[in-house]
Amino acid sequence: MRAISGGNGFRRHFLFVVVVLAFIGVMRPIASQAQTCGTDYTIKEGETLAQIAARVYGNPAQWTIIFYANQDRLGTNVSLLVPGFTLRLPCVGGGQQAQPLPPIATTPAQTQAPSEASIIISSLVRRIEFLTADGFAPFTGRSLEGGGMLTQVIAGAMGLVKDEAKGRFDFGVSWVNDWSAHLNPLLLTRAFDVGFPWARPNCDGVNLEPTSQFRCQRFFFSEPLYEVITGLFVQAGSRFKSLRNEEIAGATLCVPAGQPVHELDDHGRGWVRDNKIVLMRPPTVDECFRLLDAATVDGVVESELAGRASITSLGLADKVRMIEQPIALTTFHVLVSKSHPHARTILYYMNSSLEKLRESGEYDRIVERHLARFWEAQGVPNPAISVTPAAAPVSAAPRREAAPAPAATPKGRADATKK
Repeated sequence: MRAISGGNGFRRHFLFVVVVLAFIGVMRPIASQAQTCGTDYTIKEGETLAQIAARVYGNPAQWTIIFYANQDRLGTNVSLLVPGFTLRLPCVGGGQQAQPLPPIATTPAQTQAPSEASIIISSLVRRIEFLTADGFAPFTGRSLEGGGMLTQVIAGAMGLVKDEAKGRFDFGVSWVNDWSAHLNPLLLTRAFDVGFPWARPNCDGVNLEPTSQFRCQRFFFSEPLYEVITGLFVQAGSRFKSLRNEEIAGATLCVPAGQPVHELDDHGRGWVRDNKIVLMRPPTVDECFRLLDAATVDGVVESELAGRASITSLGLADKVRMIEQPIALTTFHVLVSKSHPHARTILYYMNSSLEKLRESGEYDRIVERHLARFWEAQGVPNPAISVTPAAAPVSAAPRREAAPAPAATPKGRADATKK
């Protein structure tokens, strides 16, 4: 198995192969004895993980249980899934063996609702250290309830893993107020396991700028934590009314350093690629809005919520407006270095628990509560699109992300004062 374009590309590729082979297996049944969990199993010719999962768990979709339990054996090499290869078959839940089922060709598999499925606990991952920073309201910030909306979402999701692990797992959240240091060196050297919240560029795109290339090449992304609107902020009396190329051509736009700019080229715009605009990259979003207030730049590209929080804190709410047409919809994720030895298990924990949090309704309750407080603090009525706001957090200049990583920082360190 070979990771092609980050975590999501890998997962789609692997799932496609498994689904196709599972379908072939249904049309051409194989002779096999019923199998129970809690044992090792030797793969026979023509078998797939989906077929094995159907017999063991009663649901072919639970092939991921077998995959994650054997990632130390399978790695990322699909050629290892060959006849004679031995797999561990973990038991779901409290370790009770499942009742064996006949092959799926003769007996339909009994499906299980996702909310009832257990999270399989690895004996190798006992703790996950998350890394974030202050100053990205309403998503992260130690002065905010629960550390911010996405911090609380992650805490809720990891709490589900803790409950399932029954004392065999824990997690921590550390704050390092230097976004530029997060990807490299802190995550690449595994000083911390996971960083959040980070925007996922279009890793399948072409001509990505260095910041996006680095992110796609070196990190896996979780399922989306939240979807946000990225917009163009201009002075209240600005001549800019829309995002039409003829109107934007020649403008000087500000995007915080390290934030992807591929969205400025999407949808046929080509603003950066074709040099239609002048781009300024100061270190923070606040500095972008100071430049806008001084008329040094014509506009600021930023998420709706992060942009509104910045202009309110700077006292510019009456001087700045956001063009109604959005530049893009962006998703926030947690990310983990592809070189992390337990990257797949961490992603499994994150994605599985996030799905359960959504199904329970707790995700919606967290988001709605934080958004209501955010809009109240801004003195702005909650807009109709109240559940779609912000953009990528500020990080370092691209050259910092791509630089060789120095020696790792001790994992337990949480330098909250680092700037």
